[in-house]
Amino acid sequence: MLHPPPGDEQQLVLPAGFDKVVQAIDRYVADRQTGRPRLAQSRGHRLPALLLAREPDGTTAAGTAAAGPDPALTPLVLAYRQRLVSSANEPDRYLASLAPHAVVDDARLARTGPQEDPAGAPHVRLLEDVAFQLRASMPEGAGPLRLPEFDTCLAVLRAVLPPGAEEERQALQSVLCDRFTQRFQAPPNAARLGDAVGGRWGALLRLLTVVPAGWLWRKWYGMRVDRHHPWVGRMLNQAGRSFLNAASALRAAHQHTLAQDPAEPGHPEAAALAVRDEAVVRQILLTALIRDLVKAARPRVWSRRRPRRRWAFVLLLPTVGGEGSACRKFLDTYAAVVRDTGTSPLLVLGAATAELPSYAAGPLRPVLPAQQRAIPDARRAEGALAALFAAVVAGRATEAVQVLALPRTDDDGTAKDWLAVHRAVKSQRPRALDWARPVAAVTAAALLCTGGFLLSRALVEHFFGAHSPAPRPVAASSSCRHVPSGEVVGLTDGTDGCDLAHGLYAPDLRKLEQTLGHQNAQVDTSRPYRSLVFFAPLSVGSESKRTVPTGFQMLRGALLAQKQVNDGHRKSQVPVRLLIANAGEYFRYGSRTAAGTTADGGHSGVDVAQIIIDRAERDHIAAVIGLTQSRPESQQAAIELGARGITVLGTGVSGQRMVQGASPVSYFQLSPPDSRIAAVVAAFARHSPRLQPMAAPAPGALGPAAVVVFDPQDTYFSADLAHRFQSAYRSTGLVRLVPYGEVDDGRRTRAVADTVCTLVQRTNGFVFYAARSSVMEDLFLYMQHNRQCRAHRGGVAVLAESPAPDLVLHPSLMPQKYGALTLFYNQFSLPAPDGPFAKTFREAFGLSAENDSAVGHDAVNILSEAMDAIFTTDRSFSPSALVTYLQDPGVPEYVGESGVITLDGSHNYPPNKEIHIREITPTGTKITDLTCGILADGAQSVTHWGPDDSYTCPVDDASS
Repeated sequence: MLHPPPGDEQQLVLPAGFDKVVQAIDRYVADRQTGRPRLAQSRGHRLPALLLAREPDGTTAAGTAAAGPDPALTPLVLAYRQRLVSSANEPDRYLASLAPHAVVDDARLARTGPQEDPAGAPHVRLLEDVAFQLRASMPEGAGPLRLPEFDTCLAVLRAVLPPGAEEERQALQSVLCDRFTQRFQAPPNAARLGDAVGGRWGALLRLLTVVPAGWLWRKWYGMRVDRHHPWVGRMLNQAGRSFLNAASALRAAHQHTLAQDPAEPGHPEAAALAVRDEAVVRQILLTALIRDLVKAARPRVWSRRRPRRRWAFVLLLPTVGGEGSACRKFLDTYAAVVRDTGTSPLLVLGAATAELPSYAAGPLRPVLPAQQRAIPDARRAEGALAALFAAVVAGRATEAVQVLALPRTDDDGTAKDWLAVHRAVKSQRPRALDWARPVAAVTAAALLCTGGFLLSRALVEHFFGAHSPAPRPVAASSSCRHVPSGEVVGLTDGTDGCDLAHGLYAPDLRKLEQTLGHQNAQVDTSRPYRSLVFFAPLSVGSESKRTVPTGFQMLRGALLAQKQVNDGHRKSQVPVRLLIANAGEYFRYGSRTAAGTTADGGHSGVDVAQIIIDRAERDHIAAVIGLTQSRPESQQAAIELGARGITVLGTGVSGQRMVQGASPVSYFQLSPPDSRIAAVVAAFARHSPRLQPMAAPAPGALGPAAVVVFDPQDTYFSADLAHRFQSAYRSTGLVRLVPYGEVDDGRRTRAVADTVCTLVQRTNGFVFYAARSSVMEDLFLYMQHNRQCRAHRGGVAVLAESPAPDLVLHPSLMPQKYGALTLFYNQFSLPAPDGPFAKTFREAFGLSAENDSAVGHDAVNILSEAMDAIFTTDRSFSPSALVTYLQDPGVPEYVGESGVITLDGSHNYPPNKEIHIREITPTGTKITDLTCGILADGAQSVTHWGPDDSYTCPVDDASS
């Protein structure tokens, strides 16, 4: 609460809206970094000096701008001091300071100090008193306030030295050494202990305590003191960097000021020189004080006091009167030096009781007089103060002293009531968590020492001992982690030495990493750029027998798109860096939910999504693409990234839950969900003439029986797709569900294959494979060697939503390895084999282009175009700006290699997305049996399929 000074209860009249002014000041007193971005908080900034004044009478533009002094403002400044102390609701408890503060008193100008004090000038005692008050008002738990530079300058002024230039210099050095090496002297008991011991041991004890603790430190400080504080010489226009020479000049200026008796007019030039020298002394002392406060405000990173010192140092000037007043002199000095210091954690609050200083900037206000008149009296000061602090937070140049004009209208009780409830500044209290910094520092130092010791032993053994087989190299990047499965997960740009490749297909990923590093090295990071992260499971565990991860083709498409985007050199283009993030097999290490569950039930604690977040600012990450799998872990990763405003554009993701329920607004995907896929597959199974030779309907049924292979534990993809297909196909024919787990061993897989083949033979049906692509060939192998599958008429038809990547890339493998089976699978685009994209892709990677490569290519291009559009208006846009852009205006009917794509606030996946069902024939070729949706080729909408377009395509709910 604003308690008035004793005896002034009747004089304290609050102006209208003063509570809002106090709230704004409180925020920056409690935390001087309020509103500043986290990265910018490491850089210093200057808090404003606020000079309270009164709005003049009248509402004209000129009158509004010309704020004037008012002696009645003094109680407001004095009363603000009461907000900086607290009794913690305990009347008998001493008043605890909430933020360091000081009040400048005009009485300090009176020369009442002892005459023998060589530094007894009022301006010196004034600044000394300010430093004393700041030290005395340090909050509990924040530690003592050390002002080494200020104390050094004050010691220079107080030193009693003999005359003579050389003698004065040596004596000054001796005085400074005596003063600042006292705390390193051996305690008196040490000498007595040495005398008590006696003999040679006593002499040795005295040598060990007196010499290192005192003499050595004094010698070291004496050699270095002349090189300290070079800024003093610059302020005094002294040549060289000698502090002792500058200190002698400072003493001369101060002694010249003391020699001038204000009671005797003397020569005008001498008086003017004395005034100038006094100003110089004030400026140097205040500069030293501000430099010390800057260091005190930001202790070392590992100090427990760093989070406790977020407050500002507050200086109150209750009577900024004429040029002779103490407050005015202090403000004059502050305005003169703060422009050069640049950084200042000192928040100055003064009251103008006489003519305003010429350097004080006028109050901020709307440009038009009509706008000024439209603002109520209670809001004008609040708006001006908000504009000032906004400029400070944004780092824009502001004047050293700003006038804050308060309205002449008295408070209607609102401010008084608010201040009666909110009595004090809410500053940061000491917490046990503050010790995390020193504990982390000690731990890091211990680990560093341990690592250095182990490294030195390894080097000694390598160069001087027997050679042993080299272990597998640890990833050089701090963003990569070895995990219990043997994989390396994390984030890499291809140039940081982090190798994510592991398992059977490690050479393929290693080639892509080399391409990535080469393309990223060509991006000029000294100019604005943005990074996209391809985030997916890109490796398999050491014990895994799974096939190639599905994301490789998408990554190839993304790499090709990055190269094409950066080679375009279009106007207002944002260069794109591409990073690769490996989530590990099953997306096990991708998010906080996964937490890297180990085989024994423990947790590795690896969260790759958090690694991406930690690198977001450093690498200018704008969005994440990929995921490639619908899992709880991948959705949790999207949620974590979305919470930090990072867009996630899923590729190869089709689980219904990914676009519903907990799906964040920052998540989009390029594939249709399971509901549309299940409906299309059900329609194909009922009507396809290509399926009829291999599966026939039972009597009374409209379509053949379906044997659905699915993983009941895989609720986000496999189980969801199987049950949606069952609902869509139940009215057509019999549906039999066969569980097939993603992590089943070989014996279980053989049993599943036997069950599937038996059901197919018994029902004359087909197989709908709704399980994961990584374990498809495991099942196919046992089905191929099953007698009933091999004896089935026409072979066994298998429809798959997610086929094994190798079978799609190399269709000739299907008849070679699994001749008893015929594979039908769906995909969401058909890049023209002779088109520009397919040719370029084939030249770059030696592989044919298909759906996965096209969708990775489109993901990069869509985000690149969105970033280019934002870049034209905001060259430093944040990741959240991309989320906002994709919500509105969004991406309307983008014609890409994977189809026609529309994404916006109403569509987080493309409506009526094109979908094809393809067949691998017994000759190893691929043909298309069904096409529905809006095609990229000609942007035409296909609504019918089959012979003579006899059958209607299922309608996509999202397209309505």
